[in-house]
Amino acid sequence: MALKAYIVFAHEGHTSFCHEILERTKQTLDREGISYTVRDLYQQDFQPVFRGEDMHRVEEGHVSADIAEEQQQITDADLLVMIFPVWWWSPPAIMKGYFDRVFTNGFAFRYEEKGPVGLLNGKQALVMTTTRESEHDMRASGMDEVMKKQMADGTLSMMGYKTLYHNFAAVPYVSEAARRAMLDEVEHLLKNTLQPVEV
Repeated sequence: MALKAYIVFAHEGHTSFCHEILERTKQTLDREGISYTVRDLYQQDFQPVFRGEDMHRVEEGHVSADIAEEQQQITDADLLVMIFPVWWWSPPAIMKGYFDRVFTNGFAFRYEEKGPVGLLNGKQALVMTTTRESEHDMRASGMDEVMKKQMADGTLSMMGYKTLYHNFAAVPYVSEAARRAMLDEVEHLLKNTLQPVEV
């Protein structure tokens, strides 16, 4: 069965290094013969606020049409790729809102006596982020582990995904050769992620 990927991207404009990561991701998937869909949250003006009406819908067992479309895309995809910069040690608000509105109770997880249980098992996720801070500075402050816990372990892994998280550090300050090496790493990460999941 042919694999499908769903790419959720969050960076404004057209010229960021995140956009270069997106382009290398698409090129790699094309070479691997994997079909994909891209959801560019800024370009498509995604509404990120989890409003009271959204909460009431989830409590009643359904969601709005825009969220139902996202959930169907996620259900159909074997691989979820998320690409975004780190701002204030968190995803941009538009990406955080995507998590809030799309990965709802009853779709992505459910609560049982011992806590949340993931419902998106048997799928792969690759999260790629960028920071201005260096790997050394993040490791010294412990923020590298905070980012992994927040952006992978506490979200996608909890939902059942086999998740790989990678941050590209000090992007504005490294050489052009180093950025090219980072893009080669994107290809390497994708190929590792595309290995079959044991269920």
